[in-house]
Amino acid sequence: MIKIYKYYIYIIISNFLLLHFVNAQDTIQVKIKKIKPVKIEESKKLLLHKMDPDNFNFGVEIGGNFNLIGSQFGNYVGKSQPRISIFFTKPISKYYINSFISLWDFAIEPVALNLISCRENTIDNQYGAYYYDPSFSLHLIPDRSSSDLRIILGVRPSYLLYSYSEILENGEYRLSQSGVATNKNKAGDIDISGMLGLSLKFSKIGYFDIKYTHSFTNQNNINYVQGRPSLIEFGIRLSAVQIGKVLFDIDAETQKQVVKLSKGTLLVMLPTPNQNEVNSLQSAGRTNEIRELFYQQEITNKMVVEKFKRDFKFSKVLFFSDSSAIKITNNNFYNIFVDENMNTIPTPETFDSTNFFIASFCEDVSEFANRFTYGLHVYDVKMQALPSPFNGLKNDMGLYPGGDIITYMRKKKALFSIGEYERVIRKFNDRLLKKKMEVLED
Repeated sequence: MIKIYKYYIYIIISNFLLLHFVNAQDTIQVKIKKIKPVKIEESKKLLLHKMDPDNFNFGVEIGGNFNLIGSQFGNYVGKSQPRISIFFTKPISKYYINSFISLWDFAIEPVALNLISCRENTIDNQYGAYYYDPSFSLHLIPDRSSSDLRIILGVRPSYLLYSYSEILENGEYRLSQSGVATNKNKAGDIDISGMLGLSLKFSKIGYFDIKYTHSFTNQNNINYVQGRPSLIEFGIRLSAVQIGKVLFDIDAETQKQVVKLSKGTLLVMLPTPNQNEVNSLQSAGRTNEIRELFYQQEITNKMVVEKFKRDFKFSKVLFFSDSSAIKITNNNFYNIFVDENMNTIPTPETFDSTNFFIASFCEDVSEFANRFTYGLHVYDVKMQALPSPFNGLKNDMGLYPGGDIITYMRKKKALFSIGEYERVIRKFNDRLLKKKMEVLED
């Protein structure tokens, strides 16, 4: 009995351990499956957070200033000069958490250079100074639903990097090497100013800022200049975060376009001989050249059709004559599609008239795009050139067939080879497929 009892105890313990191990494995697997999407979701939120300029923003401000010394003393005339800075902004706390504090952003310009100058009327001297001009400010956002308008309050400590004086000699201003007694500014001087201004958003990527900077250390008088004067500052503040977001959105839109068009149809436009050229040859009685012109275009179109049918796998493909281009742009697809012999074929039932794009090997595209070289040009439904990856330098066929400039200059009749068309079409197809795969993998 003892042995049987021990045997049953051993079975019970073994089953318990086995079941516990299996359940533990199942639990671990379930946890792993739940953790993965959470990590992906958190990374997406983190990316969106970083791309949001209302959470953290930085960029460059390019603008100028106007010296207000003339408003204090009539013998001085203030001048406008350039300034440039790098800025960072960040909310004091997250938006909409605190009803008062969340209305403020903290802004800093750690790197800022300012040139300030003026002219003295009575003795015709000019004075200038280069300042390292950082600033620390708060941006009040009065509208909780939009950050397009900001009221700027801040301080601007200034460090004088270099001061100069110009004197008038022989009708021209020249730099005074020894300086003048009426300019008491010297490198190393420190000034403090207060700022009050407005910031208006004028586009997705920029703000226009205008600020009054009042100097607390201004010691200028009618006899000499000393200290940083008060200024009106103005500039365009360009957000690197917003520029990145705009570029990201453009790329995302292109990705959507690639995926959509991969389910549609590429309509390849086959050129016909230029009618003006034909008329000119006909009036000159050069019928042999007319036949040669039509023959060359026929051979070229057959090579293009063959290679697109064989090597283009990104989407369905159909062909039409350039004489039907107006019908295409007017969304008229009746009796326009042709085969390699330019014979009309019926419109396929699977053709989606709302999802197609256009391509053509051509040269005269001045009305549609900026490229004028012969190659594969790709357009949307309104014959507007599509961006990369549809168009690019890799679509060009080169300046001369086979790269043989001597034969081309001598004969003027050389054709591009079928291998050259194959190279461009394959690269075009591979580029679009690669872009599509990148989108689907994301």
